[in-house]
Parts: sequence; C-alpha cells; structure tokens
Amino acid sequence: MSQPRRWNLLNTLFLTGTLALALGLVPWRLVVAGLRWSEVLVFLAMTMAVGTAISGGYHRLFSHRAYRASWPVRFLFLCFGAAAFENSALKWSSDHRVHHRHVDTDGDPYSIGKGFWYAHWTWAMEAKDLPLAGVADLEKDPLVRWQHRHFFLIGAVVAALPPLIVGLATGNVLGQLVFGVLLRIVATHHTTFFINSAAHRFGSRPYTDANTARDNWFLAPLTYGEGYHNFHHLWQWDYRNGALWYQWDSTKWLLNVLAWFGLVGGFRRVSRAAMTRARLHMEEKRLRERLASASPLHDRLATARHQLETALAALHDRHEAWGRKKVEWREKGQARAEAWREGRKEWKASAATHRRELKTAWAEWKAARLEVRTALVHA
Repeated sequence: MSQPRRWNLLNTLFLTGTLALALGLVPWRLVVAGLRWSEVLVFLAMTMAVGTAISGGYHRLFSHRAYRASWPVRFLFLCFGAAAFENSALKWSSDHRVHHRHVDTDGDPYSIGKGFWYAHWTWAMEAKDLPLAGVADLEKDPLVRWQHRHFFLIGAVVAALPPLIVGLATGNVLGQLVFGVLLRIVATHHTTFFINSAAHRFGSRPYTDANTARDNWFLAPLTYGEGYHNFHHLWQWDYRNGALWYQWDSTKWLLNVLAWFGLVGGFRRVSRAAMTRARLHMEEKRLRERLASASPLHDRLATARHQLETALAALHDRHEAWGRKKVEWREKGQARAEAWREGRKEWKASAATHRRELKTAWAEWKAARLEVRTALVHA
C-alpha cells in the first residue's frame, strides 16, 4: 500500500500563495490604476537581474563550476540569486548535481518521469528532506556559507529594496510591490521551473537521446539562455547553453563582457568538432531508424559518417596539439622567432590538409544523406 503524499507546508503556501495573489492583485491593480512605465521597468530589471543570477550564478558557476569568478561577481550572484526564493546556492546546487547524476531515474529530485507538474513544482512542495550531497567544494567558499545561513533575509532585502525605493520616489509603493515584488517572484519561479518540466518534454534532441533533456529555442529568451537543455545535459560543464552564434544565451553574453574586464575567466567549453560529431551520430541514428529494412544504403551511410568523423577528429586533434604547443612555448619562455614561425607554418599546412579532407568528407556525407532521404521518399 502506497504511503500518502506529505507536503512541506511552508513551501506549498509560498509557491501557491504568491501565484494566487498575483492572479488576483495584478488584474485588480490594472483595472483600478492602470500600468505605469516605472512598474514595467522595475519588473523587467528585477526579473532579468534575479534570473541571470540563477542562470549565471546558481547554475553555471556554483552547480557546474563552468568558469571562475571574482568575489564581487560571486557576491552579486549570491545576493540576487537569493531574491529568487529558490533556496540557498548551496542547497540549489546540491539538488541540481543530484539531478544530473540520476536524471530520469527515481534518484532524480525532479524527474520528468513522475509527470510534467511534478517536475515543474510539485517536487518542491513535498516534505522531503534531501540532504546536501556532493558540494564539499562549495562549502569551502565563505561567501557561499554566508549566503546559505542568511539566504531568506538576503533575498527579502534584495527583492523589496529597489521596488520600495522607486515606489517612494514616484508615490506608487503599492504598484511597485504588486509588480516589482509579487509578480516578479512568480515570473522568476516559473521560468526557472520550465527548465525542469518543459525543457524535458518539448523540443529537439540534436546531440543525445540518452536522456529526456531537449533543446527548446522558445524557452531560451525566457530563461536567459537556459533553453538549450539537450546540449547542457551532454556537456554540463560548458559555460554556455546556446553554444552556436545564433542561439539566444544572454547569460553567456554577459559573462563574455565580464571577462573583458577581468572579472570572470577560465571558461570551460566543448570543441566545435565534438559538437558536430554528436550531431552527426544523432542524424545518422535517425536516418537508420527511418529505413524500414536492411539496405545497402546502411553501409553507404555508415561509410560516409565514418569518413566525416575521422576528418573531424583529425582537425580536433590538430587544434588540441597546437594549443599544447603554445602552452609549452610559453612555459619555456625561450622560443626563438624562427622556431615559432616554422612551427606555425607546419601547423598551418597540416590544418589546411585536414580542412580539405573535411570538405571532401562533408560532401560525401551530404551525398549519402541525400541518397537515403530520396530512397525514403520513393519507398
């Protein structure tokens, strides 16, 4: 006999209560007082600041150690992240690391296998005391420990202070509390929760189908770049989510700007060749699945993919070797200009050869892919 579900009263009241109040007070305020530009500006500014702190701080910095940050950046991310009212960075990171280790299993704190709404927010309302796990590195950070002890007070101050200041300055404290505090909290909660629910249910899986995580371009602007979840689950340590230039990832863009000022650094990123190889593997797998029965086209497709993957691997290895050589020269500190020029000339010649091989392999892959698709259309 299954045990009745137990609820965490505080979490349940806070999550459902803020939503119910927003659904009631926001329309009422619009009817009686309309909407002011100051309310819109404070709402957007606070939503972006807090959401970016969750994406760039709680998620990419603290949970995945995808880059290094100076103490002012860590401090600001911890303060504004607390205003999300999604627990401390230490607890948030602990739950999230468990999610990645046990994704889609019973060990996943917010498994999509238990239902869309469970993954979205019901899991946070259950009376489950998940202990801290796998965050010994974060516990060494005094700023993280400080925020863990006082996160609710910090969050309350950061969440309320800007709207109150603007409200007093404009004579509109109530409007700022409704839009800048209440509605903003609800918006922050559910945009974050959509990554646990919608990004595991709707979208594409261009890199891997080993888990339910999906890339969803629609969610990306709403979540400060977190929508490319299939990429993230395969390379969780990459500081990017939208790794391609045309993909929306405002957190990545902010981190790049901060890097120019020396405030962050040590970005970890997967190589373009590894990304392409993963996409090729998935594309070939789907084409094979569409072929109803054994066919000589299987061999053609496999040969073309192997040729292309070999060319990509060679280009990747050459790039890595050149990076190691540059590090070696810098460490020696005595490289002669002529030796450097000869080494660079050799690398350029080798790279040109690999690029030609890659171009040929791409052409063969496209021809094989076209042949398979044509055969499927006329089958």
